[in-house]
Amino acid sequence: MPRPFHTFVGVDLGGARGKSTAIARLAGGDDGRAVVQEVLPRAPGGRPWHDDALVTYVAALGAGTAVAIDAPLTLPACIRCVEATCPGQAACADPAVVWLNTIGAELAAADADRDRIAAAITGSVAPAPAVRPRRRPLLSPYTHRPAAVHLRHARGIRTRETLGQGTGPITARAAHVRRALARHGFALNDNLIEVSPPATVHALFGPRRARGYKRDADPWETRAEIVEQLRDLQFAPTSGFSREQVLRNDHCFDAVLSAYTAFLWARDDWQLPAESRELFARDGWIWTPEPARRA
Repeated sequence: MPRPFHTFVGVDLGGARGKSTAIARLAGGDDGRAVVQEVLPRAPGGRPWHDDALVTYVAALGAGTAVAIDAPLTLPACIRCVEATCPGQAACADPAVVWLNTIGAELAAADADRDRIAAAITGSVAPAPAVRPRRRPLLSPYTHRPAAVHLRHARGIRTRETLGQGTGPITARAAHVRRALARHGFALNDNLIEVSPPATVHALFGPRRARGYKRDADPWETRAEIVEQLRDLQFAPTSGFSREQVLRNDHCFDAVLSAYTAFLWARDDWQLPAESRELFARDGWIWTPEPARRA
């Protein structure tokens, strides 16, 4: 395996009370497959996954462990800004804001134009006028991060239901967990990565499956189809939480998907995009398979 990991932990991070948090642990085999070793909707002793329990569990796994968390591990530029006064978005020199104002805005505008042309071809809307009125800024540096904008408009992958969607307390908790794990040697994009289970499903199976595995009238069936087609993923008979139980539990299923994404990241040696690599390394990245890859 190009990256030196043998254990992959996926965390479906919920609120601070830990009741909706779940953890999955996978082992990477020499045959290029991943085996689900453990799925835990509760911490040892039946307690919710509070911060201390979560960090203690991960730290005890030792070297060779990669952790994937399905929550924002970095904050938008304006939220982390320490300037006493704001110069305004147009005058801001923060690299993330500059990227949103230039490359990000161009990507978003081109995507909107493609949608408009496609809609005009199908006859659902009238073609846009040659000279369009000035529009409000598409992107805001206090809600949007370059990683999510790039994935949505350059690769067509939705990492959240709505671009720029805030997750409030979960984002704050993720920032705290990231700092707590740093005490035990976990560093962003080294052995700690941010993932998005819906984005992984979207990239592997398309947008319909990404929506369906949570929204279908029978999401169990959609999840079962996803697992069946992931030929490089299997469940150990001693995992303590059966495959059927995972398919019925939204949080456990997302934890497995998060760990599986970390396994692919290590096995297939994913890299940051060549364009704006330094920005994404510093500002944060959401690791997903390439859309061309199919299970």
